[in-house]
Parts: sequence; C-alpha cells; structure tokens
Amino acid sequence: MILLLITVIFFIALPVLSLFLSVFGVVSDRKHSTIFLILVCVSISIVALRYIPHPLDDGAYHFRATTELTRFDNIIYMFRAFASGFRVGRYDYGSVPVYTSLMYLVRNTHHYSLLSFISAFVTYFSFGYVVVDLFKSYKSHSKLTYALILITVLLLNNFRYTTSGMRFCMAISLVMLILYLESKNNYSKFQTMLWYIIPLCIHSAIIYFIGLRFIFFYLKKVTVGKSLLVLLGFPILLKLIPSFSMWTGIGFLQTFVRKIEIYSDNASYAELFNKTLTLRLYFGVVLMMLFLMQYFIQGRTLKTIDDWRLSFVKMTYYITLLTLGSVPFRNIYDRNLFLLLPMLVISSFILYTYKMQLKIVSNRSMVYGLTVGLVMISFVTGFFYNKNFPFNYIDFSKTDLLVKNIFQFFSDLPFT
Repeated sequence: MILLLITVIFFIALPVLSLFLSVFGVVSDRKHSTIFLILVCVSISIVALRYIPHPLDDGAYHFRATTELTRFDNIIYMFRAFASGFRVGRYDYGSVPVYTSLMYLVRNTHHYSLLSFISAFVTYFSFGYVVVDLFKSYKSHSKLTYALILITVLLLNNFRYTTSGMRFCMAISLVMLILYLESKNNYSKFQTMLWYIIPLCIHSAIIYFIGLRFIFFYLKKVTVGKSLLVLLGFPILLKLIPSFSMWTGIGFLQTFVRKIEIYSDNASYAELFNKTLTLRLYFGVVLMMLFLMQYFIQGRTLKTIDDWRLSFVKMTYYITLLTLGSVPFRNIYDRNLFLLLPMLVISSFILYTYKMQLKIVSNRSMVYGLTVGLVMISFVTGFFYNKNFPFNYIDFSKTDLLVKNIFQFFSDLPFT
C-alpha cells in the first residue's frame, strides 16, 4: 500500500517518469497490480494529449470528421443521418458506431487529442491486462521475467499508429483481450462471442479473427488438414469472398471486398514500408517459425494436460498459421502482426512453464532457447518499431514531457 501511495504521488508530479516505478509496482504488488497497470497505461497514453497530427495522418482525418459532428445535438439524430447516407471525411463512420460514439462524446471540447489519449489507453490497458492477469494465475514467478514480458508486449504496439490510426490498434487489442478471457472457458460459451461486436464496431478489418474464433470448436483438435485449411485461409478468402459478394449482393460484404482489395494491393502501400517496418515483417516470420518449433516440440506432451492457458496457446497457433498465409499480402500481413506478436510472446512463455514436462533433457534446453530468443527478438523489434514517433507533432518539448505534472498535461490542450 505504501508503494502504491508513493507511486500515485510521483505520478501526479511527474506522470511520464513515474512509468518505471509503476511497472515495478505491477510486478511487485500482486494485490494492486491492476491499479499499477492503469498508472502505467496513463503514463504512456498521456503523451497523446499533446498530439497534433500531420495533415495527412489518419488522426487529422478523424479530428476533422469530429468537428462535423458538432452539428448534431443528439446521438440518435447523428446515427439516423449516417443511416440516411450522411458521409463525413474519407471514412464510413456510420459502419463503426462504437468509435463514432467516442467521437461524438468529445466533439464539443474541440480538444480532439482526447480521442488519441482514450485510444492509446484502451489499447495499452487491453494488452497489459492479459499479461497481468496471466501472471496472477501462477503461484510463483520471476519478477524480472514478469517485467520483461509486460514491457515487450507493450513495446510491440506502435505508439504513433495508436495515436493517429487509433481505430485498428484499439480494435485489435480488444480482440486479444477477449480471446484471452474466453480461453478461461476453453472458448465454449456462445454468449461470450457477442463481446466481439465491440471491436468489430471500431474497425471491420478484425472480422477474419472473429471468423477464426467462430470455427474454433471445429479446430480444437489439431490435425494436419485443419492446419492447412487455416494456413491457406487468406488466399482462399481473397478468391471466394469477391465472387460470393457479387452473387449475394450483400452491401457489407461488398464494402469488405473493397477494403480487402485496397489492403492487399502491395504497390499502394510500398512507400509506407521504410527499413524499420520492412525489418519488422522479416522478424515476424522468424518469430512465427520460433513459436511453431516450440509448439511442435511440446505439443504431444501437453495433449493430456487440462489447463485453460493452453487454449490460448492453441488459438495463437491458428492465428500464427493464418498470419503466415497472409505474408504475400504485405499490408494485411503487417496489420495481422499487431495481434499476433503480443500473443506469440505470451504463448511462448506459457509453453515455457511446461518445459519440465518434457522427458528428453535436450528438448528442455531447446524450449528454453526458443523462448529466450523469441522474447528478446520481440523486445528489439518493438523497441525499434517505436523509434519512429515524430516528437515534432507534440506541442511539448521532450524535456517538458518528462518534467510536466499531470495537471499541466491536461491544461491548455491543443485546440484543433
């Protein structure tokens, strides 16, 4: 309790610098770990409050669209207008009602960086909560390992994309959180599948992960045939969905097809993939191979073990295959890594905790090496992936970010 009090005081005085103490609190104070996680996520997200996006960033489009929503005095009238064909900006906000509702809530403040702040907080908290809750499920663990897994998972999310793109990162983090929570019931409760409506109403690009979840009852027993079906999932979908949408004439499918065509066009996004982003794609393949090796080494041993955490590992296995099949479609593959990479780190650790179940000693050493290699490569990937944040889009200097107190961060927000 004393550590929590000290951390809160430090957080109020120096919210960004308090991040390190908050992480220490997460791994040291089991009882208050969720409160410490909230402090961690606010310490990261608070920088987004001072964010003024580049005119061509997604954030700028979202901010400009939010200004248009000031014409509506009632949220019901707003959605009626969208249903009647009202359009604002470059995106179809009527099809993402959860995110549009968030825009509506902040519309009259004119401080639209609140959108980036809320998006970042939801994203980092969703990813972080999975790690915190997982480690709570173990009776004992290394604090250093705990801290390393938590930091790595948070690093694998791109801060600039979270504060600017917002919708996809928020949706994908919620998908991982729901997949984790559902694993506690072995993905057996139909009613929990309704939870996926929330992220789907933030960004529709996560629909194929939801589709994978819907057929998981069929995939529970891993076979070569089922694995190949998931591996070839993207190539098959890209061939079948356009024909199916033309045959049925369903509007949602036709919109989805148009998005797939845009996202699968490698040439359209070629200029976005600088050296760092391209290396992330290559490292993604390496990480998938490391995880699959670990999964196959331990697979037979774990078949007889009844542990809900292994359900999450199995889901990670299938998402790995789905992502591997999307590698030829560079932009889709890049997006899939937002969900997959944190899941790989978490699932590799879960498998590692069972290494002593292996009868062959050399296999135990191999599992140890694979886990360490996967986590360290993930950490380095996340670190360099976040080095591209443009601090010139922040209305505080780097020094100000470190020395301003919590009230100064929320005062005189950028008026956009």
